[in-house]
Amino acid sequence: MPSPFDPELRTYDEDRAIHGDYPLKLQMLMRAKTIVKKAIATGTPVEPFDEPYTVIAILGQSNAAGAGIEVGGTTPTPPNPRVHQWPGCGRYRGRKPLAAIDPLIHEVPTNGVGFATEFGSLLADASGKPVLLVPTARGDTSFWPKNGYSWNPANTDVRVNLFKYACKQIDSALKFSGQPLSGILWHQGESDGPLTPAELYQEQFDLLIATLRVRYGPVPFILGGLSPEYMRFGPPKLAGIDAVHKDTPNRHPNARFVEPPDGMLNGSPGVPGVVEDPHFTAEAGRIIGRRMFATYQEMTAAQP
Repeated sequence: MPSPFDPELRTYDEDRAIHGDYPLKLQMLMRAKTIVKKAIATGTPVEPFDEPYTVIAILGQSNAAGAGIEVGGTTPTPPNPRVHQWPGCGRYRGRKPLAAIDPLIHEVPTNGVGFATEFGSLLADASGKPVLLVPTARGDTSFWPKNGYSWNPANTDVRVNLFKYACKQIDSALKFSGQPLSGILWHQGESDGPLTPAELYQEQFDLLIATLRVRYGPVPFILGGLSPEYMRFGPPKLAGIDAVHKDTPNRHPNARFVEPPDGMLNGSPGVPGVVEDPHFTAEAGRIIGRRMFATYQEMTAAQP
């Protein structure tokens, strides 16, 4: 497996040969593991609230799914009983809400902490209303087709179109809750850095946002930025993806960009005894969740 902190500047064809599809045997092994993980995903079933939920969808790759490791000197936020999740896989998918406890159950279960539970807890406390999170993320995924997955709404060739999967999950949650979608939280782009030219990424990302707006209306769309530390040490083409993200509010109404914290990765390169890991720590995820919530408050302040 190539290092995620790969600073070499190559052509896209060269990078795709290194950072694109895994060897077929490894892909088959991943598929088998995914089947098992989904089959045993359980969570903690809860009784649904009689009050209307505020429904929030989470889309993207690993930092959206939750890959953060707890480090010393930080205090995890306790689960908020007013926040539930509509699981993205497992025996209760499409059937029952679960307690929103990290790790949330996305397209496939993960084992870390993300930003969604922090966001949901703050929203529930501030609004006095229960929150239903809709986890739909999957790690190491891109708009460029990789290992049978793609976020490109127009891609009909991949085994799993994650955009269509996310819409199916959102539709199921809205039917269950009887409520409209109130917001979308997005974090993705690391995998596209070495695979997708910025112009093509923008085209497909804009299509994703526009199609979501057609389906669910102009709800707040909040995207988190890529790690500055990862961009310093990782694929140099990430700068183009980052520029697309930062410009998104100029291209789409009711969309906002949230700056990420710096220097808070699970494993920075060159640190003795530390395994390289480009994902945000658990505390960084909570910081992003707080920043996303503050942004959401600003965006919805004028709404009744």
